[in-house]
Amino acid sequence: MKAVLAALTALLIAVAAQAQTAPGAHRILLIPVDDRPAVSHFAGMIGDIAGYDVITPPIEILGKFKQPGSPTAILAWLAKQDLGKFDAVIASADMVAYGGLIASRTDRSSETLAKSRLRELWKIRKGSHETPFYVFSTLTRIAPTAVAENRTWRQDLYYWATYREQYRLYNDPEAKRKMDIYASRVPQLERERYDAVRARNVAIQTELIKMTYHGAFNQLTFGQDDAAPVGPHTREIATLNKEIDRLKLRGQTQFCMGIDQISNCLVSRAICDRDHWSPTVAIRTADTKGLDQIAAYESEPIRESLKDQIETSGATITDNPDKADYVLYLNTPKRDGIQFDAFVKEMSASIDAGKRIAVADTNLGWSGTADPELFDSLTAKRQGPQLVSYAGWNTAGNTMGTTIPAANAYLLALRSKVDGLRRETAARKFVLHRLVTDYFYNRYVRPEAYRMIEQMQNGDREEILSAENEAKVEAFVKQDMADHLQKTFNEQMVANPFKADGHTYAVIGLENVVVELPWPRAYEVHIDFNLVVREVSP
Repeated sequence: MKAVLAALTALLIAVAAQAQTAPGAHRILLIPVDDRPAVSHFAGMIGDIAGYDVITPPIEILGKFKQPGSPTAILAWLAKQDLGKFDAVIASADMVAYGGLIASRTDRSSETLAKSRLRELWKIRKGSHETPFYVFSTLTRIAPTAVAENRTWRQDLYYWATYREQYRLYNDPEAKRKMDIYASRVPQLERERYDAVRARNVAIQTELIKMTYHGAFNQLTFGQDDAAPVGPHTREIATLNKEIDRLKLRGQTQFCMGIDQISNCLVSRAICDRDHWSPTVAIRTADTKGLDQIAAYESEPIRESLKDQIETSGATITDNPDKADYVLYLNTPKRDGIQFDAFVKEMSASIDAGKRIAVADTNLGWSGTADPELFDSLTAKRQGPQLVSYAGWNTAGNTMGTTIPAANAYLLALRSKVDGLRRETAARKFVLHRLVTDYFYNRYVRPEAYRMIEQMQNGDREEILSAENEAKVEAFVKQDMADHLQKTFNEQMVANPFKADGHTYAVIGLENVVVELPWPRAYEVHIDFNLVVREVSP
C-alpha cells in the first residue's frame, strides 16, 4: 500500500508541476513562424519556467515544411480569442503575411495580399489594444530552402548573390568575374524570382515599420536568417534602418542574428515588460578574443549578437558578476585551449558554490553541433541540473537566444514567487531537453540519419522523398533518441535532489516520452517528456 501511495503522490506532483493550462495562469498567445519545435515548443517550455502558459494556433493550420500555413485560418482563429485575457500576443509577420518561414522565401503571396493580411492583424489588435503586441519578421537568408528541386543550383545561387553584393559594394573585378560564373549556373528565372521575393519582403518589412509607428505593435523585431558578413541582406538592412531612423523608432525596433529563437526572446521580453523588471546578466567568455569573432551563418561579431539577444529578451548586461542576477558562461567559436580550461574550472566552481549560472555554447562550427569538451565538463560532475539554463544548437544567435530567455524566465519566476516546484521541474526539464537534443541528436543521431537517407536516395538527403523511407528513418531516430534520453536522465537527474519552497524533491522517472521527426527530413527532431518527481526527506 505504501508503494502505491508513493507512486500516486509522485504522479500527482508530476501533473501539478507540469500542468499546461492551470486556471488563472498567466498566458501568452504565440503565432510562431512555422510548426517546428524550435520556434514554438521551446518558447512554451521557457514560459512554463516562469509560470506562463504559451498558447499557439492549432498545429494543422501552421503548415508543414513546403506546405505553407493558412494565414486566413490563423487570422480567423485569432479573431475568436479573447485577447484581453492574455498577458501578451507574439506574432510572426511571416506566418501572417505568407504562411510561414519557408513560404516567405517563395513568391506564392503577392505584396498586396501580404499587406492585406497584416492590416487584418492590426484590425484584430485594435479590439484589445491594451494587450501588448510583439511582432517579428525574418530578414531573408541568402540561400533558398534546401529541397530536392533546387539541389543542382542552390549553392551556386548563394555564391552568385554573395559575389554580386561584394561587387556592388567594392567594385571588385574578381567578385564580378565570380558573380558571372555562378550566374551562368543558375536558371535566369530562378535568379529573377529570388530578387523579386527579396524585394517584396523588404517592402513588407517597411510596411511593418510604418504600422509600428502608427501604433499597430508595441515592439517590432527583425531576425536575420542564415547569412554571411556580406550579402543581399547588407543593403536590405540599410534600407530598413533608414526608415526606422526617419520615423524615430529605435526604441521600438530590434535586430538579432537568427530567427528560430526570436519567439523565445519575445516570450522573455513580454514577461519582463509585464513585471516592469529587467534581470541583469554578467558575461564570462571562454576566450577573450571570442567576442570579436563572426560565427558561422552570421554577419556580425558575437559581441554585437550577444548584446542584441540580451536586449531583445528584456535583460540588461552588467560588468559586476557579484551584483548580477545570473552569470552567462559563453563558450566562443575556435576558443583557445588554455583559456578554455580556466573558463571551465571557474564555471564548475561557480556551479558548486550554488551561483545562478547559464551556459551558452557558440563553439558550434558549420555543423551547428555542441562542443564535446564543454558538454563533458558539465556532465562528468552531473552539474547540468544545477544550471538555470543551457543551450548549444545550430547557430550562435539561436543558442544565445535560447539560453538567455530561459535564464531570464527562471529569475523572473523567483522574483514573482511562481510555484517553486513548477519552476524547478520546468527548468530541469528544459536543461535535460537541451543536453539530449543539442548534443546527442545533432552530433550523433542526425549524422547517422543523414547517412540512412543518402543510402536510400542516392546521396540526396535534404528531404525524405517517400513515406516508407521516412518511417524507417523515424523508427531509427525514435529508438536512438529514447536511449540517449534515458541514459542522460539516469546519469544527470537520478539521485540528484533539488529544493523548492522549503521542500526537497527527487526526480524519479520519465513519462509521456515523444520522439518524432516534425518534417520529412532529419535536420531537426521533436522530443517531449514529463519528469516524475517525488518529495523526499530533507
